[in-house]
Amino acid sequence: MNLRIEVPSDLELLLLKCAEEEGVPVEAIVLAAVTDKLGNTTAVSPDYTADQFSTWLRAWADRFPKLDIVIDDSRESIYEGRGE
Repeated sequence: MNLRIEVPSDLELLLLKCAEEEGVPVEAIVLAAVTDKLGNTTAVSPDYTADQFSTWLRAWADRFPKLDIVIDDSRESIYEGRGE
């Protein structure tokens, strides 16, 4: 789907700055914002390079809260008490 929208100049500057910082096209920033709003965070541009995908993935992960605890996810802790 193609859409044409008028963006206020202050938002346009923010879009351009964000796209430049992330090294992706403005369209990718807008698409990410729309998918976030709709709850679909799996949309990634097939045109992303490995570095652009890495930047997108880090930005996606940074949206979630950081835990101040260490979680033991070792094999031993997962299977503890299961008779192995």
